[in-house]
Amino acid sequence: MAADFDIQGLKELERKIGKLGDFPKDMRKELFDANRRLGRVAAKVMKRSLPSRGTEFVVYKRRGKGKDKGPGKIEKTIPAGTLRRSIRARKARGSKVNVLVGPLRGGKNVAYDGYFAHMVEEGFKIGYSGKRSNGSRFYKRITPALSRIEPRVRRLQLVSYRRIYSKWIKKL
Repeated sequence: MAADFDIQGLKELERKIGKLGDFPKDMRKELFDANRRLGRVAAKVMKRSLPSRGTEFVVYKRRGKGKDKGPGKIEKTIPAGTLRRSIRARKARGSKVNVLVGPLRGGKNVAYDGYFAHMVEEGFKIGYSGKRSNGSRFYKRITPALSRIEPRVRRLQLVSYRRIYSKWIKKL
């Protein structure tokens, strides 16, 4: 039982597929670049909501409960403006297109380490009393700044996605 048929337009389809080249990979790069540009803009806006000057503060090593009464041992000194400097746009883990915006943790340079961002933003427990601080005087500054700019970033993202998709559709 042999089917005898002719596919119309196969040459044209092959030509269009050839034009696409490395379609998913190239489009993914363009989408990531667009998201990274938007993430950098969002990071700049978030940084403006935080102070650039202030005083440096000292992080002490944790001591045993009620055991050591002397002065604490200094673990590290955090320079002023560190939280502001630590806010960056970075690639999201597990995604080839998405970008995260917020304080970076870790790294070799203490001046860019935002490991304490959650303490500033959310507050922290005071000693062993179980009481919670209200954070610093910059309490809850990052989250509102991000929620203020999110609609604007989403609109810009939609515009850039439409531009990129229309470019790839024209190639077909």
